[in-house]
Amino acid sequence: CYNYQQNLFNNNVFDPYDFAKIMGYDSSYLRHKHPNPVFMEDFKKMSKEQQEEHLDKKYTCFESNIENALYSLWKKEILFSYGAKFYNKTDNEEILEAFQNTRLIIIHDLQAITVTSGKTKQKKKIYTLTLDDRFLHNLTKYFIRGKINSVVELRKSKLDILYLKMLQEKENAIFNKITDVEIKFETICHWCCIPNKKNDKTDIPPKKRKQWVMEALQKVNNCTDLNYTFSAKTSRGQRFPYTIHVHFNLDIAAIAKKKNENRADLIYIFDETLHRDLIKLWKEGICTEKNALAINKQEFYKWLHEDKNYEEKKNVFMISYFKIFGKAEGTQSSLYQRNKKFETFYKECITNQPVSIHFCEEDVTTLLAKNYNL
Repeated sequence: CYNYQQNLFNNNVFDPYDFAKIMGYDSSYLRHKHPNPVFMEDFKKMSKEQQEEHLDKKYTCFESNIENALYSLWKKEILFSYGAKFYNKTDNEEILEAFQNTRLIIIHDLQAITVTSGKTKQKKKIYTLTLDDRFLHNLTKYFIRGKINSVVELRKSKLDILYLKMLQEKENAIFNKITDVEIKFETICHWCCIPNKKNDKTDIPPKKRKQWVMEALQKVNNCTDLNYTFSAKTSRGQRFPYTIHVHFNLDIAAIAKKKNENRADLIYIFDETLHRDLIKLWKEGICTEKNALAINKQEFYKWLHEDKNYEEKKNVFMISYFKIFGKAEGTQSSLYQRNKKFETFYKECITNQPVSIHFCEEDVTTLLAKNYNL
């Protein structure tokens, strides 16, 4: 997701060396062979002829730690057994009931390729992949703001998942205008990667597990800006306090900051979506180079600033606007405003001015109040 956001042109290229640098991994660890790669389960099911062909043609076996992770995202489905809420391609929100199980695969079309890099022409393996359309579109609707430095630091003590989960709880608290949440004991043990048994299969006393939970919550609170207090309380059916009660310190300034971040996010996401959709139009209809690694960015920007393909560019603009801001409410005034915004955008393009969209504060505020309950 980070690569998709940062790299508009080659968003389907995954470089494990860049990944290691950004996410704080040791690149040698990523290249190390996984003890039980998912790929080998499929390889064993192949016929002898298929196995020989795979090896003879030197196809990738996806055996390293990073390859196993990528292959798992390609192979395994995420099952929303209790229903899910997502936006489809036409931006119509769809509610899936519990009996309507839905599956989502994150990665499609996973391939490994070898390229030469740098002045030394050193060979390295990178991967091309296609992210699921529903997953990508949901990135514009449902997301939380996390700090990579916090994730990297807390991963060393296996508390990165707890950080992300607590961040999500805080986002939900702001959204629902509450300050207190309760978390089941086994749930938070899972978030903290705290097992219920020792290596010898004997049970770990609940009191000890609770002590570890409290220590984990304190460390995450100390290392991040989540700003909460917590305690263990007794819930119905419990003899002892094992329900974790969390109070987020949300003052008026924090809520106002969140609203401003949401406004900035919305404008940024529209700008990114428009840019990405224009690149897609150019790649499919204008650009003759089909190799993602060899695409000339300057050619795209030259085309963007030329007075040509007016209707095609306008169509992309309107669809991008629809994706982020929804329908034009069926009013001539609303549609006129969108046409006017495109004319401003197009004029800036062909006069080589800095390309930006001028939003009225009312546009963003109204949308947030309507769709985001803010």
